[in-house]
Order: sequence, then C-alpha cells, then structure tokens
Amino acid sequence: MREPEIAVLFYDRRAPETLLRRFASAEKIPAGTLEPRMLRGREKQTILLALPNAALGSAAAACGEAGCKNVYVLPTENGASADPVRADVTKPRLDYLETEITRRCNLHCRGCCDFIQLAGDEEPFYALEAFTRDLTQIKRFFWGVGKIRLMGGEPLLSRQIAAYAEQARSVLPDCDLRIVTNGLLIPSLSPQTLQRLKNCGCSFDISNYPPTGRRKKEIVSILRKAGVSYDVGVPMRFFFRNIAETPSRDPGPAFRNCLFTHCHMLMEGGRLAPCSFAGCIPRLNRRFGTEYPENDWINLYDTELDGWQICNLLSSPHPFCACCTRGMVPIRWKNGVDANSAAIEDWIVRADVWSECFAPAVQRLMKPAADALRSFIQRKKI
Repeated sequence: MREPEIAVLFYDRRAPETLLRRFASAEKIPAGTLEPRMLRGREKQTILLALPNAALGSAAAACGEAGCKNVYVLPTENGASADPVRADVTKPRLDYLETEITRRCNLHCRGCCDFIQLAGDEEPFYALEAFTRDLTQIKRFFWGVGKIRLMGGEPLLSRQIAAYAEQARSVLPDCDLRIVTNGLLIPSLSPQTLQRLKNCGCSFDISNYPPTGRRKKEIVSILRKAGVSYDVGVPMRFFFRNIAETPSRDPGPAFRNCLFTHCHMLMEGGRLAPCSFAGCIPRLNRRFGTEYPENDWINLYDTELDGWQICNLLSSPHPFCACCTRGMVPIRWKNGVDANSAAIEDWIVRADVWSECFAPAVQRLMKPAADALRSFIQRKKI
C-alpha cells in the first residue's frame, strides 16, 4: 500500500528508534495515554497512533470524539516496518475475539470449557471460506480487533492452519494474532507452514498440560529455530467449573465476578457470543438433556445494532451469566475423558458452602489482580 503522509505521530516511549526515523517529518508526541488536550486543533491532520495494541481502541475512540477522522494505527508489537492501518473512528474496536477453527482435539480434557468432546457429529472444521466471510462481516461493525485467538479443539489438526492465520491477518491487519494449542502437533508442522505463520505475524499460545510439559523443550526448540513467537502458559493441573446447577434470576453478580468477560466468541454463520460457554452450551444440552439457553448471541448478518451498541451489550451482564456461578470450582485435569466417559459433574457446580460462599469470595479478590495482570501483559509486550 502507499504509505500515508503522517502529520502527527503519537508514539509509545518504548517504540523502536527506527519507527521515529521512518516518520521523521511528522510531529512526534510521546503518549502513554491519549488525552483530549493533545488533539485540539488537529481535526484536519493525518494522525498515526504507534502504541501498544491494547491502547489503540481507546486512543482511536478519543480521536473520533475530538473530530479527527484521518487516523491510522500501527501496533508497536507489529514492528517498525509494518504498514499503517486505517482506523474508521466512526466505529469502535473490539478488544478480543476467539473462534473455533476445529471441533476436534487430540486430547480429551475433563471439563473442557468448550465441551469439545461432546461435539459429536458437528462439522469438524470451520470452513475457510465461511471463516473469511464472517471475519469480513465483523469489519462492518468494528474497525479492528485487538486480539484474535484461533482455537479448537486443537487448531493444528487443520492442514490449512496457515491459511486461516493469513486470512485473519488480511481482513484484520491490526490484530494481535495467536493460535491456541496444546503444542503436541507443533513438531509435525512443516517448515513451510511455520514460515507462513511467521510471515503473517502469528504467534502461539501454548497450553501447558502435563503431556505438553513433557515435550516442552522439543516444542520450544522448533519454534525458536523457525523464529515464530510463542508464549507457554503455567503448568495446568486443574480446570475450573462454573456452570450452575440451577440458574439464578439475576445475571449481574456472576458477570461482575467473572474473570473472562472479555472472551467474546465468533461462531460460524456470523454469530457473536459474549463468551465460549454461551456459544458452546448446546453440546452440554445434547449430551445430558439440560436446558441452558442457547440463544445468547448476536447474528451479525441480521441485526440493527451498530458496533457501539454491540460493545455495550458485551460489556454488560447478559442472559447466560445467570447460568454461571459467582466463583469457579476446581477440578483436577485429566486426559482421555471422551463423550462416553464424561460426567455432567465435569462441568456443573452443585450448590454448597464452597460454591456459594468461599469460591465467590476468592474470585472477588482475584478479579482486580487478574485484570491488572492482563493489562500489564498486554502493554508490556512490544
């Protein structure tokens, strides 16, 4: 693309020096946060926001409120050589989006939060054409997405994994793009696939289950040699259950206590769910005959809402929150739990003193720290 002529560069203090040299003719303003006073009189100027990914949504919104329409963004994590991306500040930015590339997995974890072993005869893969079409529909409502996580099941079961990443990068070039995997199939990826993932700026979020931990050195060595970015999670020995046996009348308390209110899910057909539990609950209903609500999502092809209204809905208590507990209850991680051996207790929390009193109190204390840690990690990563 032809590089825009930038009049003002708002940059993070940790931005690389090469970026400042690249836009040498622009007025340069360091900006940890973008304040309204910084935008006065700049309505007709071309602005570039070279800031951490997590700061771009609020910064672009501030530009829109100030009447600055000619705005570009350059997530500093993407490097100084990346192309600036036009931000349509008449729309919001969606902070986070996850989606299931496949409904199959090479592990069968007890209590899987997507109920993946209960997927049954669902189509095994999110068709690539449908995936691209639905991401394009996202852009009707949001100028960009902060983070996109390609998930499963196990996304590396798809032989087209690089094509999914390339399409996501093409449609939403501003995103922090990640594949969420247990990592066990990384050694089977071809050098060509790894190179394609590197070229489109896709990194790995590796869930550190016990089988992964035993092969961690091998997995990490392969990614380092290929030059592909990755994060390995802390060792996982427990999952957490949070589906209430009996839904409450008020969704508010569970929403306010939830650690995952930002985890919005795109499902095939352009359905946007507030979280994976709301999106995947039909699997639990089919297997155990439960009757949790299955319609807590927005059809992006058939809605009169705009992006701002959708963001407001997603950031408020929604119907499925009434089906969640106010505190998560741990269950020891175990592999090999398929649909036949799964028990409803793998997901459902029975009401008792622990789930009604102790777990909510612990989670209420954890939530500010978890939110602060997430924000720190997002802003620290350069």
